[in-house]
Amino acid sequence: MPYLKLIRCGNLLFIALCLLLIRFGFFQQFDASTTLSNLDFILLTIAVVCIAASGYVINNILDYEADRINAPKRLVIHEKISEKSAYNLFFTLNVIGVGVGFYIANVIEKPSFSAIFIFTSALLYFYATYLKHVAIAGNLVISLLVGIVVLLPIVFDLYPAINTNNIVNQRFIFNILAYYSLYAILINFLREIIKDQQDINGDYKVQSNTLPLLIGQKRTNAVVFVFCFILFVSSIIFLSEDLYKNTKAVVYALVFIIAPLLAILAGVLKAKTKKDYAKFSLILKCMLFFGLLSLGFPEYLIS
Repeated sequence: MPYLKLIRCGNLLFIALCLLLIRFGFFQQFDASTTLSNLDFILLTIAVVCIAASGYVINNILDYEADRINAPKRLVIHEKISEKSAYNLFFTLNVIGVGVGFYIANVIEKPSFSAIFIFTSALLYFYATYLKHVAIAGNLVISLLVGIVVLLPIVFDLYPAINTNNIVNQRFIFNILAYYSLYAILINFLREIIKDQQDINGDYKVQSNTLPLLIGQKRTNAVVFVFCFILFVSSIIFLSEDLYKNTKAVVYALVFIIAPLLAILAGVLKAKTKKDYAKFSLILKCMLFFGLLSLGFPEYLIS
């Protein structure tokens, strides 16, 4: 369906899965003290998904000219859905997301936390209208928002339940999720730069100021290589110091993190074509998926 394509249904399912794995897998396995009922947590998930979907919609609306060049076969706006209908959907999703978010903030007796949803909604609009066309800034902002998704269960479910009896365990859980958030930010940041490489022709036409257009594709390849190398070395250190006793965790990391990073390091400096960058983008997306998927299987994290 065109509307499912417009809101990037697959990505939204991934966001929902990530949040649900944290609550019903990760939190339960580590005996976390939580505040929200199961229904309220599902409502929190719906709020996040609606705001994310609104971001995809406005991005599709405003990226029409660039997408005519970068991905003409995937066009939805003007082809299958009118711009007016898309804007109506954008506003509806925002109203639902912010409204449900306001309700959840009041459930935990922290009404000021509803500002998180309002700020995120506004930032996604600002990203689509301006930041996306600013080198590094747009890549960084959207990556930070991806990382924030991992932290939302802490803010709305874990933090309000902290007391003197559970603070040690709650802090332990927070630290692990903070690592996951950082992982999500770094992987998505690399993917955003790769996507800029992939979309360079359309970005040039609409006069976007992306990194490949500023410093060229070869230098941008070098930037990606350096970041991947840093992430590779960091992952090796983490494995050797923290997970080396856990065979399951080591194997999982080698297959879904180390091996994909090696594949990128081996080929990114020679990448030239749209097909090359599409392959690396897919690898990074799979790394993000399988990395966050392990939240549902804590035995892969702790011996």
